[in-house]
Amino acid sequence: MTSSFVRRASTALSPLVLLAVSAPAALAWQPVATVPAPAAVNPQTDAAKAWNFAASDVPVDPNIVFGVLPNGMKYALLKNSTPKDSVVLRMRFDVGSFAEADDQRGLAHFLEHMVFNGSTNVPEGEMVKLLERKGLAFGADTNAVTGFDDTVYKLDLPNATDDLIDTGLMLMRETASEVTIDPAAVDRERGIILSERRARDTYQLRSLIDQLGFQMEGMRVASRIPVGTEEVIRTAPAARIRDIYDRYYRPERATLVMVGDFDPAAVEAKIKARFSDWKGRGPAGPDPDIGTVDYKRPSAADDFVDPAIQDAVTVTAFKPWVQEPDTKAKRAKNLAEEVGEAIVSRRLAKIALNEDSPILAGYFSEAAGWKVFDQVTVGAVAKEGAWKEALALVEQELRRAVEHGFTQAEVDEQLAIRRTALKNAVAGVTTRRSETMADVLLSAAEGDFVVVRPETTQALFDATAPSLDAAAVSAAFRKRVEGLSAPLAHVTSKKPIEGGTPAILAELRASQQVAVAAPAESASSAFAYDDFGTPGKVVADDRIDDLGIRRVRFANNVMLNIKKTDFQKDKVYLSLRVDGGELLATKDDPTKVALAGSISLGGLEAHSVDELRTILAGKTVSPAFGSDTDAFGGSALTSPDDFALQAKLMAAFVTHPGYRADGLALIRRFLPQQYAANDATPSAVIARDAGGILANDDPREVTPPLAKVMALDWAGLKAAMGDSLAHGAIEIGVVGDIDEQAAIDAIAATFGALPERRAAFDPRTDARVRQYPADLSERTLVHKGPAEQAELRVYWPARDDSDLAEAMQLNLLSRVMQLKLTEELREKLGESYSPGAAASLSSDYPGYGFLLAASNIDYKDLATTRAAIFGIAKELRDAPVDADLLDRARRPLVEAMTKARRENAYWLPYVTEAATHTARLDRSRGGIAEVAAATPAQLQALARRYLVDDKALVIKAVSDKAGK
Repeated sequence: MTSSFVRRASTALSPLVLLAVSAPAALAWQPVATVPAPAAVNPQTDAAKAWNFAASDVPVDPNIVFGVLPNGMKYALLKNSTPKDSVVLRMRFDVGSFAEADDQRGLAHFLEHMVFNGSTNVPEGEMVKLLERKGLAFGADTNAVTGFDDTVYKLDLPNATDDLIDTGLMLMRETASEVTIDPAAVDRERGIILSERRARDTYQLRSLIDQLGFQMEGMRVASRIPVGTEEVIRTAPAARIRDIYDRYYRPERATLVMVGDFDPAAVEAKIKARFSDWKGRGPAGPDPDIGTVDYKRPSAADDFVDPAIQDAVTVTAFKPWVQEPDTKAKRAKNLAEEVGEAIVSRRLAKIALNEDSPILAGYFSEAAGWKVFDQVTVGAVAKEGAWKEALALVEQELRRAVEHGFTQAEVDEQLAIRRTALKNAVAGVTTRRSETMADVLLSAAEGDFVVVRPETTQALFDATAPSLDAAAVSAAFRKRVEGLSAPLAHVTSKKPIEGGTPAILAELRASQQVAVAAPAESASSAFAYDDFGTPGKVVADDRIDDLGIRRVRFANNVMLNIKKTDFQKDKVYLSLRVDGGELLATKDDPTKVALAGSISLGGLEAHSVDELRTILAGKTVSPAFGSDTDAFGGSALTSPDDFALQAKLMAAFVTHPGYRADGLALIRRFLPQQYAANDATPSAVIARDAGGILANDDPREVTPPLAKVMALDWAGLKAAMGDSLAHGAIEIGVVGDIDEQAAIDAIAATFGALPERRAAFDPRTDARVRQYPADLSERTLVHKGPAEQAELRVYWPARDDSDLAEAMQLNLLSRVMQLKLTEELREKLGESYSPGAAASLSSDYPGYGFLLAASNIDYKDLATTRAAIFGIAKELRDAPVDADLLDRARRPLVEAMTKARRENAYWLPYVTEAATHTARLDRSRGGIAEVAAATPAQLQALARRYLVDDKALVIKAVSDKAGK
């Protein structure tokens, strides 16, 4: 999508929801008065006026340098040190696919590609290489995206040196006015874009286009999907791309944003020096006419049928968008509305957890559409075949909210959630992430809101929240949905709907005649697991000084490892490993612990999942408990204030798992939806089958039949993991901004207070045997997508990751292969948008691992792609890697590894296993040095050892329609 289609959604159970662009409601449209501008509190400068905060009474963040050049280009700069010594650079142009004529459909996106294919001062093919030599990886650090009404170019600079900042600004200046759009280069790029279009041609996209066309009838949205049409991509001349570039890539349509570890004054001077002379070329393009929706349109229905689609329903309604300045009054109104909207989502989530519910998840969302319409949606993912019940349910829940309003308990819960989120935002203001702030500033460039400090948002909340009782929130919600157009019902289904769209409309109208009762009052109970006994005694305490890790052992053998960091203020990770995990499965009983990954849906003995949501509202905790290869448990991001409660919650899952029937019922409603998509695309069918193939058909790695999984129950899981939960070794990791003693005390009072555990993890040597396939014959998997879609993967057996030097060299070798694949398959042959290579070296299965080369391609290109991959493997065997190519592979990898060390998430796996896997700590100590020291000769030796043709296993996925 694009930043101008702003969706505000409230969802619960998000892992089971794929939100679509859609909405609810009821009544007839009435004009909404424009709110007058308030007294201004912000500077009355040209920049303030350009960024549209001059007239607002909401104080702008004073740390942001906002600017506008005489030519109209806006810019915003913010000094920020998370992550340290890095810079996020974004350039946004107010043009996207809406600006295309019929013979240009897809050319705004095509132009985005051409920016990387030659400009006045950067020859074709050199931009990405230039950045790679400076440590930026294509895709990860260098990217762009085209929406309906904007195009954004992104550079994540790994350090804040003058040289790198100057390079980034130079490239953005080239993007602004110097792109050559050479006809020959355009022709070379066509195949790449067609490959991207082919890869994106999925049932989800087709469903979205259908939904947009139905809901936004009369607008250009559905006919201007940014990826465009095949005919235009194949035939459009370079001049038609140039037309978009000249008319819309202009300073008055451009915004440059930089956030990072730099001096704003110095960078501002660089921007002025580089961009002030930029002028538009030729006549400027007008704002495109994208049409509007018919607000007097009667109720209607639509369906989309595909065997892989989730069964889902949405009810949508619209009213005209109204320009309102960002004011304190507007924010107060929005808060009241948001609370009501969140309550509707919360009610639907609660219903989804009922044992006999027809839905898996539900949500309320709203969206402002390109300053044309205001859209409201209520929707749900339905149990397979239960669209009628789901449609009635969401329609009636919306009316229940309108007619009967909300309870005080519901309002208090939502206010508590927001109060805690704001508290955490204020506490973490000094470690806000640069990427997040850059995205906020890009959105603010449209002038719809003022960028403020978290303290300002908290103060506005505190001023408004006391007035938000149930009556006030109910009234605000009714006002929110007042004046909406007649509802539009959209249904997605795996099977054709009997009676078609008239049947859907009839069900909607029948539901509208059903009276709805007031919601029942519900009381919240106290958390039942507050006392685990006498706190455990520490019997061992040491430090790994060079890595800053403290290791503690309690008398009951529970292990605790702590690393205090300052990467993110007031944020701390808690990770738990309980001996067991997927290694408990056997070849005779491969699904023995298959439900363990979803055990948290079973709640606790004393509390259901829904009750936990209410009890924990306003707390930074989550019921993170599942399964990994060799352990049960999970990790959660919490705060220092809520760390003790998070520990209690995790300990309760170990000591009192609920195994509740409603959780199992939800899993059984979800599984058919998941399995239906397992063969819908090439990547899906490979994800389903490749694991078993690569494990020599080990039943533990083969995706089991749906009927087998549907027959599983909690009783079987309880028997399988009972001993682990009661007696298995426990290792806990803590990483983040927390006092070490506070962490020790919290774990002592929970896990340390448990009865004695086994002192060590069971090695389960027999369960760790993993064999590479003995049969290396080519495998063909069949998917049910479009005929031309195919994917080719070539695997070579390697080894595990126990040898640090070789593991790092193999990762570097895979990076080299990635670059060669990109050059050959993308740039030369134009066959693939995103070929890839990787090294997968196991830390769980001794001796097991593989190297992989993969490409999503057209079915007709299977042979040439296969030949290219094997040709690259031969090149890597036959000659040492070219010095420049090695440098372009090595620098981004080193920079990524260096940057990762500044993140809590990087340290968590190391810290979590710091007592049981001490040898793995050497990977953190020496990994970067090993990559830096790797030589062309070493990589060639590895290629000769592993990239051998007669050891390769080829897996291809082709359509069941291919060749027909």
